[in-house]
Amino acid sequence: MRQVPARLVLPAVLAAALSGCGLSGPEEYALGEKAVTVDEGEEFTLSVPVDIAMGEHWSTTSPEPDASVVRGTGDEEDAEDSGEADGAGKGTHRFTFKAVGTGTTKIRLIQCPHRACAGGGTAGGPVTASPVPSGSPSPPADERATVHTYTVTVRQP
Repeated sequence: MRQVPARLVLPAVLAAALSGCGLSGPEEYALGEKAVTVDEGEEFTLSVPVDIAMGEHWSTTSPEPDASVVRGTGDEEDAEDSGEADGAGKGTHRFTFKAVGTGTTKIRLIQCPHRACAGGGTAGGPVTASPVPSGSPSPPADERATVHTYTVTVRQP
């Protein structure tokens, strides 16, 4: 009988044992992936880049997604270690959702450059683009809030 070297067996056993354990986390969709299809019961994450040094932040905005289709379970912002001072550099903001029922809904994330949005936080209410005072010139595109819409379809597993 032929023996298989242990160095080949161990990776195969580990891969088989760990598959399906959820170690990889929820499926992650990047900023450019606006069509999301998941099975009912699955979690998924919308991942967007954030320019922390410039005071940029991201939030969900209204209208809210259909709660019978998806439910938000949390969000977090991770800064890349650039070796610079805290708050410097770039990072990633992740919004995690759970697919709770079949159907299609829209999730809207608003990208807010420094001082470009109002609401949320201690102000309460949805986060929206800040109004531009009448008679004032419109700020350049990179200084305006932008809404990014994801279409989420939840199907039966």
